[in-house]
Amino acid sequence: LHSIMLKAPADRAPKTIRIFANRTDIGFDDAESTPATQEIEMTEAMYESGGVVNLRYVRFQNVDSLSIFVADNLAGDDVTAISQIAFIGTPLDSANMSGISKSEDGHAH
Repeated sequence: LHSIMLKAPADRAPKTIRIFANRTDIGFDDAESTPATQEIEMTEAMYESGGVVNLRYVRFQNVDSLSIFVADNLAGDDVTAISQIAFIGTPLDSANMSGISKSEDGHAH
């Protein structure tokens, strides 16, 4: 995973976004105090230019799950809206055969 794209109404767009990779144990109570894999501060200019944010690639390799916490929004209101979210990256090969070796009898192990 190398980027995330967000589209949102200008008056309710997320500002502070905390992303947790491979942490299925994060709940609302933990989301503000637990160290995030990456925290993003969005601006109006970022949304106007397409809403694509590069992630720290080395922290988002081999991702099985993502938890996203939106702490606040650009307007400072109680209601935040996201109209589209996309994750941009490269999927792992589901049939990676490089770790399989053959024994002398020809069977895979």
